[in-house]
Amino acid sequence: MSLGVKTKNMENKKPEFAYQDISVISVVSELHNYFRDLHSYYQIAKGNLLGRLEAAQEKAENQQLKQELEELNKKIAYFHVLNNSISTVDVVLHTPDMISELATPSKV
Repeated sequence: MSLGVKTKNMENKKPEFAYQDISVISVVSELHNYFRDLHSYYQIAKGNLLGRLEAAQEKAENQQLKQELEELNKKIAYFHVLNNSISTVDVVLHTPDMISELATPSKV
C-alpha cells in the first residue's frame, strides 16, 4: 500500500483539478456566493410564509403552511451549514500560500 511516497517503481504525480481553465479557488468562491444567496433566499421565503401563516383563517391551510415552514427551516439549516463551511474553505484558499499552490494563471 502506497501513501503517496515515491518508490522505485511508482511515481507520485500531483493531482490536477479536472477543469484546466478555472481554478479551485474560483469554484469555491462561486459556491460560497451561491450557498449564501440560497440561504438568504430561503430566509426571505420564510418571512413571506410566516406572513401567510399569520393571515391563514382555515385549519387546513394553517396545517399546510406549517408543513411548508418545516421544509423551509430544513433548507435554511442545510444552507446555513453549507455557507459557513464553504466560507471557511474560501478564507483558507485565499491565503497567499494557497493562492500560489492552487491558482491557475490569471484566474483567482
